Order: sequence, then C-alpha cells, then structure tokens
Amino acid sequence: SAPSPRPFRARKPPAIALETDHLIRGYYKREPAAAFDAIDCGTTPERGDARAHHAQKFALRQLEVMRTKKMNEREALRIVEAERDAERDAYARAAREGRPLDEGERALTAPGEGSDVEFGSEIERIQATEEAEWSARVEAARRAAGERADGAAPTAQIPRRRRGA
Repeated sequence: SAPSPRPFRARKPPAIALETDHLIRGYYKREPAAAFDAIDCGTTPERGDARAHHAQKFALRQLEVMRTKKMNEREALRIVEAERDAERDAYARAAREGRPLDEGERALTAPGEGSDVEFGSEIERIQATEEAEWSARVEAARRAAGERADGAAPTAQIPRRRRGA
C-alpha cells in the first residue's frame, strides 16, 4: 500500500536521564579504558548487585557522598577516588601475599584490577600468555624447518649440484 500522504506528527519524547549519567561520563573521560569493559544491562547497582559495572558503582558512590556530606561533585570525586585507590591497594597486597580476595566484593575497581601487579587488566594478562605461547610455537616451527631465530639462513650448507652431472 502507498505511504500515508500526511506524516505522523508527534512530539519526540524527552530523553531519559539518570542522576548518575553525567558522573559516569566523567568517569569514562578520566578512565577511557573502562569503556571497553562489558556491561551487564540486567544488573542494578542501586540494589547492591555485585555484577554491576564498576563505573556505575563508582558514580553511585560519588552521588551518595555528594548527598550525605553535602559536597560538590569535585570534592566527592576526590573522596571516592581515595576509596578506590585503597581498594585497589588491598587487592594488590592480598595478591602479593598469596591470599586473593573475593572478586565479587569489589565495590569501586574493575575485576582483576590491582590483583595482578604485572598486568593492568585480565585481558592484558591473557594477551601476554597467548603471545608467549604463539612465540614458542613459531620458534619450534622455525627449529623444525632449520631456520635460526633471527630469520637468517640455516647454518648447515645445502650441497650444490654440479653442472653437467
């Protein structure tokens, strides 16, 4: 059937904005790598869901400090960042001592953050492991083919055919 001659003219509904939206945007500006962490849309950090994204938890904690202590956004940010740094240090200390803490109890830090001193995140640790395995396989294949690690020609000389033979 043909389209309606008169377009439907309805007002666009207003954008839904939560109180924490601008705080979360600020968090992503300060921590751009956190934007690549997966978000479970079925979680509600307001109800204390442990699976909620750490950016949401950070923003909620900042909003809570702003309301309870009657502070502005910047002052509350300093307090919550200090709490996050203390949490990160506690997980790093526990990992160094060989008694890792429960990941589900994290409030302001990303899963794996601070518990692995060598890597910044779990993804970096996995990538480093995969890179080491790949390098070992390439080296083994080179040895099997008779190449040197630096890509130079094999040390054993291949005998040349004589002319006219």
